[in-house]
Amino acid sequence: MEFGVFHSGHVPSQPDAASQRVAEHVRLLDEVEVAVTADRAGFKYGWFTEHHFLREYSHVSANEVLMGYVAARTENLHIGSGIFNITPPVNHPARVAERVAMLDHLSNGRFEFGVGRGSSSTEFQGFGIPDPETTRDLFDETLPEIV
Repeated sequence: MEFGVFHSGHVPSQPDAASQRVAEHVRLLDEVEVAVTADRAGFKYGWFTEHHFLREYSHVSANEVLMGYVAARTENLHIGSGIFNITPPVNHPARVAERVAMLDHLSNGRFEFGVGRGSSSTEFQGFGIPDPETTRDLFDETLPEIV
């Protein structure tokens, strides 16, 4: 049986901006320590979300940066994008392919590629995408380009 950890960077709202920044910083470092501990305990996967413009739910907007850092701190843990948003206004397909290749090289083949379209209207509208059907069309067009 294989086990994994899902890293989303949930940060409850804080009473002021300074406290929020500290809470986000501490939470991101906690995510790294959870991954390091999971690696030592024999877990196979660490899945790292990508979300934008959300409060509380997730504060991991650049999961490729976090995954690269975790890959350097672990030995066996497979680092997975859960997800890379491959909708072109969010991430250009060529840049996604470059990130995937770089993560796979630097993790010595421990990178697992997961893709998606984002989780809500807050995210896609934040990038100027008008509706969920547009994200579906863009996703269907983009995935073969990356592969």
